[in-house]
Order: sequence, then structure tokens, then C-alpha cells
Amino acid sequence: MKTALIALTALVTIPFTPPAFASAEAPVPAIAATVEAATPTGSFEKRKKSLSGDWTIIQEGDQTILRLSDDFRAANGPDLKVFLSPTAYEDVTGKTAVTGAINLGALQKTRGGQDYIIPAGVNLADFQSVLIHCEAYAVLWGGSAL
Repeated sequence: MKTALIALTALVTIPFTPPAFASAEAPVPAIAATVEAATPTGSFEKRKKSLSGDWTIIQEGDQTILRLSDDFRAANGPDLKVFLSPTAYEDVTGKTAVTGAINLGALQKTRGGQDYIIPAGVNLADFQSVLIHCEAYAVLWGGSAL
């Protein structure tokens, strides 16, 4: 019987070699992290005339676009235009709205989504607000901080 126990003990004492991945020298796999740049967005605020809705600046291919949301609404008026202004929204008036501003074009419609192409080479960091402005009568409908 002692012989059988010795044979059984020999079977149990097989040396164990840990796998390579458990080794302290094995490199830890790198974890890739993707950080997306913040997308500028905001909501329009009324200044002199009715104005509401949201906007987003997006990149499509090689174009940067100011996109007004489907819920965009503005009171009707003459000569309404969309501007990027270097002045903070709270400091803009109807008389100063176009000073140093970039005209993105005439407001296409007073309701619903619409896109305005921001000219190539424009550095958005140089601008502080998005405006809807009646240029002919210098009336600021409203806008938003950029």
C-alpha cells in the first residue's frame, strides 16, 4: 500500500510553470483613449425681437458649418443676417453688431433648420458670439455666446 501512495504523491507533485501572460516582465497592453474635441453649441436669446432655438458648429468634410436647429424661430423682419462677432454677446448692441463681425449670409428663413458655411481660415477662437441682426436698421434680434 505504501507503494501506491508514493506513486500517487508523484502524480500530485508535478511542477507548475505559470503561463507567459502572468509574468511580471510581460508588457501591459496599451489602452487607446480617444478624446473628441468639444462641439460648440448654444441657444439663441431674444434681445429686441422674438428669437429662439439652438445652434451647433459642425465639421463636414473640409467645411465648418453653423447649423441652426429645426426648432429655430425668429420674428420676421427686413435684412436679417447671421453674424459671428468678436464681441461678447452681453456687450453687443444693434449699433455694434457688425463691428469686426463676419457676415455668414442672409437669414434663409425665420423657421426651421438651416446651415451657414463659415469661411475657410476663420479661427472660431477669435469670435465670442453668434448673432441674428437686421443690418438695414441696426436692430439686434438676439444671439448667443459662442
